[in-house]
Amino acid sequence: MLIKKRTAKPSKRGIYIQDAQLLQTQFEVGKNFDYIIDPKSNTVTIVPAEQTRNTVSKRAYNGSYKPVIDIRKKDALQGFAGVDQLEIEIFDDQILIRGIKKKTALSNKLGQLKDFFSFKKKEKKVFKQKNRLEVLLSRKQLDQVVGDSYQQFSIFDYLDAGTNRVENNAITTNLVNQHKLPLQIISLFSGAGIFDQGFVEEGFTVKLALEKDAEAIQTYKANLGSHIQQADLTNFDFSIFNDIKAPIMIGGSPCQGFSSSNRKTSFLENPNNLLVKKYIEAVKANKHCKVFVLENVPEILTAGNGQFKDEIVKELSEFTISYGVINAVDMGSAQKRKRAIFIGSKIGPIELPKPNTSKYKTVREAFENLYDWVPNQTDISKSREDTIERMRYVKQGENWTSIPDYLKNARMLSGNTHSSVYKRLNMDEPSITIANPRKSLITHPIENRILSVRECARLFGLKDSFVFKGSLSSMQQQIANAVPVEIGKAIAKVIKKAINSFNKHPHLVQV
Repeated sequence: MLIKKRTAKPSKRGIYIQDAQLLQTQFEVGKNFDYIIDPKSNTVTIVPAEQTRNTVSKRAYNGSYKPVIDIRKKDALQGFAGVDQLEIEIFDDQILIRGIKKKTALSNKLGQLKDFFSFKKKEKKVFKQKNRLEVLLSRKQLDQVVGDSYQQFSIFDYLDAGTNRVENNAITTNLVNQHKLPLQIISLFSGAGIFDQGFVEEGFTVKLALEKDAEAIQTYKANLGSHIQQADLTNFDFSIFNDIKAPIMIGGSPCQGFSSSNRKTSFLENPNNLLVKKYIEAVKANKHCKVFVLENVPEILTAGNGQFKDEIVKELSEFTISYGVINAVDMGSAQKRKRAIFIGSKIGPIELPKPNTSKYKTVREAFENLYDWVPNQTDISKSREDTIERMRYVKQGENWTSIPDYLKNARMLSGNTHSSVYKRLNMDEPSITIANPRKSLITHPIENRILSVRECARLFGLKDSFVFKGSLSSMQQQIANAVPVEIGKAIAKVIKKAINSFNKHPHLVQV
């Protein structure tokens, strides 16, 4: 939505914008931004960005302040060579600055485009007015135009020759920009945000995240931002997604109903799979969704001889869907953790990421330079003495089976114990799948104790700056529920590559 439009005089010193209306936009004081120069069309587009050197500053104003965008680099002036004045349009997520030449011939511009628009030479006319060459597109065409979130394209890259006309006083560049496909996400079942973190590290922006657990939300807010809301998706109003307009949806909906092998029984109607069904409903409700990612346990692909998987694909048949199992260790993680991944796309097939490492990362490498002063490193459950006594008998790579019978409990003696229980990690191999370290008693490679929250975080690919919040038991469960950052990053990369490729060669779908 256009918030403000005004004119300004070009300045040799650069670009200086201090409108109070910036308070209504994403250009908040202290936030980073970047700019894209298009000298051919005399435009500069300013957009929010991650980790750039350009920062929104502030200036005192009537007891308050105004955000200030100050660009003094010479390259910013390239977009305004020879113009008489600037036209500035401020939107929520971008600022468009257009240079205007007052008394130029529109016919000169038309002449440059005659091959594209198939105009006849006789139709050339000279207009003595502001030269703003505009193109009117149909709503259908605009809905089908897609562009990179941080790359400026000429409008003429998107037009269907022979079906458009040239008019004055339209704002075409902005219309195209408003129909770009940005790297923006709605995240569902977000947990502590570890899956989201992988996308953020690849340049995506999470516009909205939804999670039910209050303590996981504390962690999410502390590391990723306040765009997360506490919500129960079983009774959430999905229509809000259409106001956010994020074209990518990601999430890992819990499900437990894998027991049915009766092909007449729908897996999606199983109450244990309600949240998978809700995820599908959420994707369908977002009319702006062009790409979705659903992650889950590998069994979702094989349940009912593939019936569960087939039901998901059928329900989302408007997308081209790739699916399969990804092991985090193949993506550079120090943890062996398999997840089933569905990637649905309306911009062409997006294949799952391929293994990107030939040498597995080890626990030793993950734990390098880990000291007590690192956040969450001292967040460890203290075990009872009898538990510590059992740990003493377990060597690296071994588990509860190495404990002498006289120290085993009744469950161990029955043989009904998971292989991860009392599993002591091997320093020179990747970790096993990390469950809740307190419940599984996953043991440190050298010390007779379970893993700390930070050690688990290292095995999920998290930087030490990612700090967990909440009670100790909650932090341990938050990490156990997570998807390694390396999986998120690998998926984000293939999606970004597909979007960038599509943006460079957009096509208009015939309806």
